Amino acid sequence: MDVTRQRTREWPVLRSAQELDCDGRNLRSDEPCVLGYHQGPHRDEAGDEWLDDGDLARPDWLEDSFGKRA
Repeated sequence: MDVTRQRTREWPVLRSAQELDCDGRNLRSDEPCVLGYHQGPHRDEAGDEWLDDGDLARPDWLEDSFGKRA
């Protein structure tokens, strides 16, 4: 058995929650949340805070007004 030919695996890269994007958007201005991935109230660059239930709280008429989110 050749021990030198063992397959090596790299460890996954761990990232901080602040490096991951939050998908929350302000329902009034459609600005994105700037806090990174989190639980609790969202905040945009203007300092406005809001709570939502993700896409469940985003009515269809907003998608028609602002376009579909990516």
